[in-house]
Amino acid sequence: MLTDNILSRGAVMKKIIQNTLLGSDIQDILIDGTKISGIGAGLVSSHPEAQIIDGKDTAAFPSLINGHTHSPMTLLRGAGDDLGLHEWLTECMWPLEDKYTDEEFYWGNRMALMEMVRTGTGFFNEMYFNPHLALKALEETPLKARINFPIMDGMNPEVGKKQWKDCERFFEETTAPQGVQLGMVLHSVYTDSRESIEWVRNFAADKNLPIHIHLSETEKEVQDCMEAHEGLSPVEYLHQLGVLSQRVVAAHTVHLSETDIEILSDTGVNVVHNPGSNMKLASGVFPYKALRDKKIPILLGTDGAASNNNLDMLEEMKLAALLQKVHTGDPTLMSAEEIFEIATKKGAEIFNTGGGVIELGKEADIILMDLKSPALFPAWNLISSMVYSASGMDVKTHISSGNVLMEDYKIPGYERVLEEAGRCFDRLRS
Repeated sequence: MLTDNILSRGAVMKKIIQNTLLGSDIQDILIDGTKISGIGAGLVSSHPEAQIIDGKDTAAFPSLINGHTHSPMTLLRGAGDDLGLHEWLTECMWPLEDKYTDEEFYWGNRMALMEMVRTGTGFFNEMYFNPHLALKALEETPLKARINFPIMDGMNPEVGKKQWKDCERFFEETTAPQGVQLGMVLHSVYTDSRESIEWVRNFAADKNLPIHIHLSETEKEVQDCMEAHEGLSPVEYLHQLGVLSQRVVAAHTVHLSETDIEILSDTGVNVVHNPGSNMKLASGVFPYKALRDKKIPILLGTDGAASNNNLDMLEEMKLAALLQKVHTGDPTLMSAEEIFEIATKKGAEIFNTGGGVIELGKEADIILMDLKSPALFPAWNLISSMVYSASGMDVKTHISSGNVLMEDYKIPGYERVLEEAGRCFDRLRS
């Protein structure tokens, strides 16, 4: 059975987070439906009907925005470690993924959602197969997300044509639930034919859909593209085909020329830094300063649990900041405040989640951090502590659009999801 309903979207009951640290003050936060409708001291007495969420010894922060991940790959965590990207894909990941059934896709998604709830991610940008099962999983754990229909034809336009029809049917039949967006995926220039790239370009433009793609992740990807397309880099090739625009979210963007960066800037492409995965697969270092200086919108992402090996955005913030400092020799580059804003406010603006900050009228996408955790003591600078010492294990309570998904470390349905995901793991390794 592929269902185990836990929560529904569109919370209506008033809630008050009582006595949490917000900035430098102890405050109450009033949530009415999905929105923050009050911030101040002593709100409980004026709203006796509200559900009380204990905020004592916690600090409130906006939940985190994961710009790139592959949720069902939670079932592949630890498989194929210590390999280069192309060997990792062709010799390990793709053969294992060929064994996936609907059960693996569904429960892999559910396991990822549990991990994201546990570690403070409130929105994620998904890239994987069978998006209808990702949407089904989100019925049970109502996080915010962008679920993208994937086109990956293996450089075979005939395969692509079938996927195009499936894609058309998906968008005809699918209505996204509240808080969930729909988009499209092109896997990469090395797994999608020109015909499929052009079809996605046209379909996405006609439907005003975003496009998510892996781009310039490795030197091999760039070299192979230049050999196949008369010296054009992946960025130049996609630009020549008219794909790049503000609707594109490009993951990795590690190996970029000055020309590539100019194109990304001119076209308004959003890029995603995935430091954990890029370091583990030795793909290279994201050129943060060059992209930032060109005002290219930057997101942060974990990539999948098979190449990271977790979905902990708090850890990812630390990895991003430390990597830039050691790579450039500049300890001031990518400050805690910069990377925290990328993972919250800026990410929420790019994906239009309605949250990203804790302010009146904003979506109630909130995490409460446990101030009794050693990682968050003492509180000299809580933003620095969030980036450099905290982890997802310090998230005590998680609220998404007013829905309490985790309270005092307890997530409804977790044991069932773990049991079913364990059965899927046993099938994959048999």
